[in-house]
Amino acid sequence: MESKSHRYRLFRATLTPGSFLTVLATAALILALACGQPSEPAAGPTVVELTPPPPINTVAPAAPAQPEAAETQEPQATEPALAAAEPTPAPAQPLVQELTADQITAAHDAIMSGMYERAVPSVVGLRVIQPVTVGVNVPQGMPNDLFSRASGSGFVWDDQGHVVTNRHVVESAERIVVVLSDGTQADAEIVGQDPDSDLAVIKITDDSVRPPPLTLGDSDTIRPGQLAVAIGDPFSRGFSMTSGVISALGRTISPSESNFAIPRVIQHDAATNPGNSGGPLLNRKGELVGINAQIISQTGAFSGVGLAIPVNLAKLVIPALITEGHYEYPYIGIRGTSVGPDIAMAMELPPDTRGALVLAIGTDSAASRGGLRASDRLTVIDGTEVPIGGDVIIDIDGTAIRSMDDLLAYVVEHTRPGDTSVFTVLRDGAETTVNITMDARPTQ
Repeated sequence: MESKSHRYRLFRATLTPGSFLTVLATAALILALACGQPSEPAAGPTVVELTPPPPINTVAPAAPAQPEAAETQEPQATEPALAAAEPTPAPAQPLVQELTADQITAAHDAIMSGMYERAVPSVVGLRVIQPVTVGVNVPQGMPNDLFSRASGSGFVWDDQGHVVTNRHVVESAERIVVVLSDGTQADAEIVGQDPDSDLAVIKITDDSVRPPPLTLGDSDTIRPGQLAVAIGDPFSRGFSMTSGVISALGRTISPSESNFAIPRVIQHDAATNPGNSGGPLLNRKGELVGINAQIISQTGAFSGVGLAIPVNLAKLVIPALITEGHYEYPYIGIRGTSVGPDIAMAMELPPDTRGALVLAIGTDSAASRGGLRASDRLTVIDGTEVPIGGDVIIDIDGTAIRSMDDLLAYVVEHTRPGDTSVFTVLRDGAETTVNITMDARPTQ
């Protein structure tokens, strides 16, 4: 145990005049910080330390006496001593300020109004005149053919005057009149039609009328809950804008005059009514993500479910319609259904098995030549007979297939007639592969 005199000598040896002032300055800094006031320099002559002062804790009487260690210890009081001459900085302001409800509403209004103003010059209303033959029993003095008038919407595809709309809007048209948002009207003629996607391209015949095209988006990037905006000419009453959200993805619809389904259809709740057909569905950036085509309704009026053809399908079809007048799809030659837990259990597969079950195969089709197998027996699920036993397609070219919609989408978007793809299937519970060379879809 060290004596009191030894501790006293250590204290005296350590506390030099310069370090004494440093200790006072540090104490003043600590007191100022505790009181929330900027510190003031210690009174007395200015002291310039040429060497670092010893650490503060060496002056505490309770510290163990280690003179040798105290000489080599890293100094700790330099920065507090120097900082004592500077005021304490004010606390930083938050980077994000809270917005009022009025500011948020004003921002929303500005976005929506700006989107409409930018997009509506590229949207058109369509007035379609179609001949209707009424037969031989026509009242005397009446013509043998009358004309029906239909309406719809469309949007400008490029700067050459090409306009995209639904095929069902313009099919069999005797005359098509394009109406722009500024009131300009011009005739248009059909360039190409595709019944399998329900898309058509018309061209404005007046070269002086060239509205700006819409900006194309990417329908693969949209998600449920995102903003959906529809602009069109419903009921031929003039242009209007409605908004909602993307409510679902991956829907499948069948056009009225096609034997083939459209995959990856977008479902949304932006109000669309008769006359909106063929008009654009936009995302929050004002980019085209879909072409409004159908509604689900028991009354013929909008009831909260609109269906739009994805723009990524249009990117495949429209250029071919412009240059060739038609689009050629790849074709496997099967009829199938999605595999869920009930079918998986009936086929004695793991309950989490997903894929596309092959129900039937066309004669001399790509599927029959490639060796796919169709269902060979029936079972009853919830009182309904269901075919089972065929190949379950679970992968194509390394892309997982979890439903019939996945299969349709992959074949349409990633293959062309003549391409060969590797199909991985579950056959009798075991995986195997078959090579399928795509045919071209038969014409209607």
